[in-house]
Amino acid sequence: MATTDVSICSNALLLIGHGTIASFTEGGAGAEVASNLYPTTYENILSLHRWRFASAKAQLSQLVADPLNEWTHAYQLPSGYLVAIKTYPDSDFEIYEDKLYSEQATVEIDYLFKPSEARLPAYFIKTLEFALAAQFAIPVTSNKSTGELYLNMYLDQLRKARYMDSQARPPSAIVDSPFTEVR
Repeated sequence: MATTDVSICSNALLLIGHGTIASFTEGGAGAEVASNLYPTTYENILSLHRWRFASAKAQLSQLVADPLNEWTHAYQLPSGYLVAIKTYPDSDFEIYEDKLYSEQATVEIDYLFKPSEARLPAYFIKTLEFALAAQFAIPVTSNKSTGELYLNMYLDQLRKARYMDSQARPPSAIVDSPFTEVR
C-alpha cells in the first residue's frame, strides 16, 4: 500500500490512542486536527535538514520581464520548491515570492522540494508520525504527557533519520591548505 498524507496522519492518531481515519473530511477531532496540522508540519520538517531524498537540481528559466531595482535577471523557481541550497555559478542572489534574482545570465540551483508521500523513506515517515503524534496529543486526547512522550520520541528519531539520510552523500575530503601546513 502506498504511503499517503492520510495514512501518515492515521498512524500518528493510532499512536496516541485515537482510531484511524480514512480521509481528512470524514469529521471528528482526529481528522480535523490532522487536516489542519499536517501540511505545515510536513513542510517544516523537510526544511529542517538538507534531506537527500528531497534534494534536486534544476536549471532555472529566465523570465522575460526585467526585475525591479538592483538585479539584472529574474528566474522562475521550480514547482515544489522549499529552500535554496546553492546556485551555480556560485553568486549572490535573492528570492522574492516564487522568483530568484541574480546578476548571472544563467542559473542552476540545488534546492529542497516537497516530494510526494509515496516517495518518502521509512526513517522520515516515522519521524513525521512521531512529530504529528506529539502535536495531535493535546487537541485530540487532552493528554499533555502523551504529547511530551512523542515529542521526545520525535527528537530521537529526527537525530537517527538525519544520520541515515547523511549516508546518501559521501563525506567531503579535507583539502590541504597552506595555513594548516605551517603548523
